[in-house]
Amino acid sequence: MLPTSSGEADASSAFLTVLREAAAARHDGTAQTEAGCLDAAARLHPLDDASLASLTATLLEQHRLGDAIELAAIIAQLDPHRALAHFRHGYALQIANRHGEAIAPYRRALAIDPRLPCLRSNLAGALAHVGGDLNEQIALLECAVRDEPGEGDGWTNLTNAYRMNRDLPRALEAGVKAVQCAPHSPLAHNNYALTLREAQRWSEAERAAQTACALGPNDPALRSNLSMLQLIRADYEHGWASHEARWDGSAELGGNRPVMPAPLWRGEPLAGKTLLVWGEQGMGDVLQFCRYIPMLAGRVHREGGRLVWNSFPQMGALLARSLGAHADEFSAGGGVESLPAFDYEIPLLSLPLIFDTREETIPAATAPYLHADPAAIRSWQKRLAGESRLKVGLTWTGSHSHQRNPFRRVGWERYAAYFGGMQDVAFYSLQPGATDEVAAARAAGLSMTDCTAEFTSFDDTAAFVGALDLVITVCTSAAHLSGALGQRTWVLLDVNPHWVWLLDRRDSPWYPGATLYRQPRFGEWEPALAAVARDLKALAGERRAA
Repeated sequence: MLPTSSGEADASSAFLTVLREAAAARHDGTAQTEAGCLDAAARLHPLDDASLASLTATLLEQHRLGDAIELAAIIAQLDPHRALAHFRHGYALQIANRHGEAIAPYRRALAIDPRLPCLRSNLAGALAHVGGDLNEQIALLECAVRDEPGEGDGWTNLTNAYRMNRDLPRALEAGVKAVQCAPHSPLAHNNYALTLREAQRWSEAERAAQTACALGPNDPALRSNLSMLQLIRADYEHGWASHEARWDGSAELGGNRPVMPAPLWRGEPLAGKTLLVWGEQGMGDVLQFCRYIPMLAGRVHREGGRLVWNSFPQMGALLARSLGAHADEFSAGGGVESLPAFDYEIPLLSLPLIFDTREETIPAATAPYLHADPAAIRSWQKRLAGESRLKVGLTWTGSHSHQRNPFRRVGWERYAAYFGGMQDVAFYSLQPGATDEVAAARAAGLSMTDCTAEFTSFDDTAAFVGALDLVITVCTSAAHLSGALGQRTWVLLDVNPHWVWLLDRRDSPWYPGATLYRQPRFGEWEPALAAVARDLKALAGERRAA
């Protein structure tokens, strides 16, 4: 009998206790005690394989994850030469999102029976979650689908592995196989949608994402992925609402929303109330969406309320100087417990939904809304006054921990190939913590000055950007900073960019000073860089002739 009531749950706990004693006896080598414990356990619950598997599954369904993991671990310890026992231990850990811990029992199972159904696919999935070797994942999955060509999970995971390995043709083939073999799997359709995005097959990608959401309506990750498609296609009507799933569904934010002592503001009247607006996600997101602060403050104050704004200390004085006066109280950093009392809260990136933003109503779309320290700008201008050439800031990679950085990064090597030897341009690194890369770029022929050691905050970087003529960057916080400052900004984009850059256009409704240079096809940076180099030479020539 499986535990479905409190009494049965107590019985299963007693069963686990006796099994623990059996496992301890096995460890101590006391066979008679072990046999007695197993006999006592059998009186509480059947010990045949099917019954134990059913009990483990029921514990998982009841979210008694610790008990399920312990049961599976004990069975694997008592039956160490059985691949299925180790597989179930790994599976229980994986269901509990303990992917790194699942790898060892999966490997033990693999050593015993590598052809065990689902084993190689599950091991590859666990490796993917912890950033394990991509080549090993692909090898495992290729063997899995070779031996079981109808296994949908294998094709589903292989779709993602090929995509992350930037092998788009194979990823598309695997995606087709995945949805054929597992037509009712939301993950199969989701992974195929992610791959179709890289192929710029946007309508098909959105249909696949919609199918995934229909098949898995309670999975926020699917809704979050759909929101990225809706927003990149400028479907703000649906995209902002779908984007609210990010707190449980996105790889970067999932499960990390801070617990607040007040409810989320959904537009309720604010007379006599205090609203907290707070920064979220990455630095680029704060730089992009802080533009909403004046609009929000206007509404709060018209209704007779107060606005409290908390943001990231890494910004330095930039936000307080530029927009802080709109709030009744501004702070940076600190935990929830350090905040003043408030009646409602809202994260910064939920404001477009509150204001029902469309392209024509994007706030601060025609003028800079962030302002560096004028004295600091003058100081940099004075230091750079001896340089008569066009002064250009460069970034070539985003955060190495971001899941899409392998697709977004251009790399200093390509900059050196296309910009090295330009006579009328002075290049300056805006890439933090890249001393070795700057040195390598110089050795490769790209002369570059690096002042980033003097930047302690985004405010410092902003002042330096204010002394330049142009910023050339990939999709990272430097693009948002330069754009928000109104600096001339050229952004290099892969075929499946962050949604803010939209599709099939060279301008940005969010940043009027930005020009976008896009990969024409998956992985092809060369045409985009050739266009940047051509335009850069022309701009430098205009500067020289002036």
